[in-house]
Amino acid sequence: MKIESITESQSHSDISPEALLLCSIVYAFTVSMSDSFYALSFSSVMPLLLILRFRFILSSLVKLNAFNLVMIITLAVTWPSLAEGIMKGLTIAFKVNMIYIFFGTLIYPMGYAKIFSAMNGLKVPEKLRVLLLLTLRGIFILHNRFSSALISLRLRAPNLHGMMKFRAFAYITASVLLQSSERSESMMYAIKSRGGFSGFIQSEQKKFRVQEVIACLCFMFYASAIIILNYA
Repeated sequence: MKIESITESQSHSDISPEALLLCSIVYAFTVSMSDSFYALSFSSVMPLLLILRFRFILSSLVKLNAFNLVMIITLAVTWPSLAEGIMKGLTIAFKVNMIYIFFGTLIYPMGYAKIFSAMNGLKVPEKLRVLLLLTLRGIFILHNRFSSALISLRLRAPNLHGMMKFRAFAYITASVLLQSSERSESMMYAIKSRGGFSGFIQSEQKKFRVQEVIACLCFMFYASAIIILNYA
């Protein structure tokens, strides 16, 4: 899913990747645990400011909310009460959108190198770092191979209809998943055979500067206010 928000050169040279990643994780955790209307309303202040500050392109939320729509419908038909199921789905969709905007404006533009450096600076366990990086890479591998397979299918069989179209789609999906699984295992073996990421770390351990500590503390107060509003 492509995020068309801001470029790396626009934004965060005054704040370290470690501080941005820490604040983003705290925000995601806080929002995901909130259910109160007042807490979620207060949580939306930060994404709105980020949209205005970094000119986040809202059209990038279309595909995300297509998945959210399926989730809402699923909850509506499986929840004991239809109205409660719809409200629960809308609440989850609202949370997902806020977290997506937050990460899309602050974390995604940093790129893999800075994200990995930030996780290393925050002492994230190596296994978790490897898992996250391989997951991100796996998403792009799946997207590229799936797109190529669909283009090939359209060129070779442009007149598929009915059940044959669904069968072809199922075959392509299964083939792409199997190929991506094998590729992920090969990458993992390559990393392990080289001793993990420890031998490749070139980033220096940096201490938080005063302004970064102040920014993190202010954000912690903001997150605390959300928690208080949720349980008040």
